[in-house]
Amino acid sequence: MRKIAISSAATIAVVSLTFAQAAFAAEDDKDKAEDPIIVTGVAIRETPMAAKADIPPLENSQAISVISQQTLSDQGVLRLGDALYNVAGVSRNNTYGFFDGFNIRGFNASSGATYLDGLLDDTGYGTSELTGLERVEVVKGPASGLFGQGPLSGIVNLVSKRPQNDAFLDVALTGGSYDMFELRMDANAPLTGDGQLLARLSAVYRDQDFFVHHSGQRRIFIAPALTWQPTPDTTLTLLGRYVDDNINPWSPTTAYGTALPNPNGPISIKLSINDGEYPAVQKNDYWNLGYVFDHKFSDAIAIHQSLRYQDFHNSWDNWLFVSSISPDYRQIGRFYYGPYDQNGTYFRVDTNVSLKFDTGPLGHYVLAGFDYGRRSADDTNLFDPGPYWLDLYNPVYGTVSAPNPAVAKTSYSSLTKQRGFYLQDHIKLGELLTVTLGGRWDKAISRIANNGVPNPEVSDSAFSPRAGATLALSDSVSLYVNYAKSFMPQGTYKASDGSTLPPERGVNYEGGIKVARADGTLSGMATVFQLTRANVATADLSPTAPPNTYVLTGEQRTRGIELEGAWRPLAGVELTAAYTYLDAKVTADSRLLVGARLSSVPQHIANLWARYTIQSGPLANLGAGLGVHHESNRPASTATKTALPFYLDGYTLVDGALYYKFDDWSVQANIRNIFNERYFPTASLTRTTPGEPRTFMVGVQRRF
Repeated sequence: MRKIAISSAATIAVVSLTFAQAAFAAEDDKDKAEDPIIVTGVAIRETPMAAKADIPPLENSQAISVISQQTLSDQGVLRLGDALYNVAGVSRNNTYGFFDGFNIRGFNASSGATYLDGLLDDTGYGTSELTGLERVEVVKGPASGLFGQGPLSGIVNLVSKRPQNDAFLDVALTGGSYDMFELRMDANAPLTGDGQLLARLSAVYRDQDFFVHHSGQRRIFIAPALTWQPTPDTTLTLLGRYVDDNINPWSPTTAYGTALPNPNGPISIKLSINDGEYPAVQKNDYWNLGYVFDHKFSDAIAIHQSLRYQDFHNSWDNWLFVSSISPDYRQIGRFYYGPYDQNGTYFRVDTNVSLKFDTGPLGHYVLAGFDYGRRSADDTNLFDPGPYWLDLYNPVYGTVSAPNPAVAKTSYSSLTKQRGFYLQDHIKLGELLTVTLGGRWDKAISRIANNGVPNPEVSDSAFSPRAGATLALSDSVSLYVNYAKSFMPQGTYKASDGSTLPPERGVNYEGGIKVARADGTLSGMATVFQLTRANVATADLSPTAPPNTYVLTGEQRTRGIELEGAWRPLAGVELTAAYTYLDAKVTADSRLLVGARLSSVPQHIANLWARYTIQSGPLANLGAGLGVHHESNRPASTATKTALPFYLDGYTLVDGALYYKFDDWSVQANIRNIFNERYFPTASLTRTTPGEPRTFMVGVQRRF
């Protein structure tokens, strides 16, 4: 990949210097002030933003997991899918082998489930940048009662870094495997002496190759934030984000020679399915601008509003995928996907009012809100079935420079809109018992045009209820139960007779125990759950079915146990652990085998992360981290009544890290997959995704 350009480096350096000067100027203003200045500061949420209400964790009947920015930094993860290893109930899922794909509680949450600062981030092209986040929140189970349409499995909410009261400038330089180079900056400054106006800027330049030949990525990420707090009860934070990606993506490979034997021998996971002389090219241009506004009228009444406008452009060309394999298992046929181009915009706004009042012995915390979303996109695409052949054991590149000129492009325009009203009452009965009752009324509209020919508008409406309760056993332990339903429109899916499919619905039952000590030394939860998914759409593979048509496959269910916790037994010792047992299977279907395990879902998932830092002596601030992640075997696909799947082996990954901090400097080294485990998290006969081999990163950071 192309290395750092002078203009990009200069831009980051100039912005860094500007923020540093503002920070030092603010410090000088404080020193020169004749009277003492009281800094009101910016309130930091103690409860997850994904809860939408400031309910203490032990009184919240939802299962919400939080990954801190410190954990993300300690583990050296760059992708959201890797970060989610820390959360019980989450496993990998296949989305072309390149984008982040994940299951929550056994069901796919790769699409329509990622939020940014409480608003759906529906660009869908892997633009999440972890270094720009304060934390990652995961709501497990349906969130439709507050957020509207979405998968049954849950949602992931990314929380952007916000301006802080202190002035600082962090600059980091990192290098690693596959020619990785990263320059990172995080600058923060009070812009006024009274602390009412604060600014922050996060920026990243990253250039790296991937482990597959002829693939890599160059990313520029810039995220400015500005907070204005004119009174202690009013806060307005402006949030911006810009992502510019130039990518040479890689494609999943065949199962023969990777996850399955090949009579000709194993295939290297570094083999490029794309043409080495004409590599696949992808570009993402993405920017958004919005705000988060909070105002307290009194201790009993408050208003919150989040708003964001997004503009996104995604394109690719020369992208090849496996379509078949020769009878001697030596050559693969490939189809050509692209040129593809998409331009779109997305607007979302969420406004809610909270009220606190008593009715006799009952204390009420009522949340009432309305949100609206609108997404429009125009696509052009070309699909050339080929096949374009490649010898797996003696690849010859330079033969596929463009698709067949006789293949015509197709165009596609889409417009989706959603509006919903939600109402929730969190009722406290004395000091021990809480009950949460709520629901949301949604209307979703979709309109599609293919090659300029519009299809009829599809409108879906639904009510998604939620009910839960908690019982405090002590100041740090509570029991909880929860019931919720999900709603996911399928207006873009057509049956073979041309009719649209009804919305997918789901229901979740769960209960468990939560622990949260006031001093933060111990937190965690143990959960038992059951999710049932109905009206599931899958591709109609019958010989008479038109292309791109779907059928409803019936009902699927997951049952499981989740254990998750964080413990600090001694100063300098930090432990986090997560374990999941999943029983995911088909419970009713006309095509799939009833009782069959769901594809790509392991029965056992375990994750452990430990860090120790020496507290005193000549080696003070020297630390080490060790992580272990295990997933058991899983079927590559869901068995049908006529075909059984092959199984993927389970795997165990071991990661390590070293840290050292002295004065304003810090040094960190991370090694992922220390033992170079060869593994395949997801697979099919034509789309098998290899896991990343051993990689390392070494970085140095300075705080000014």
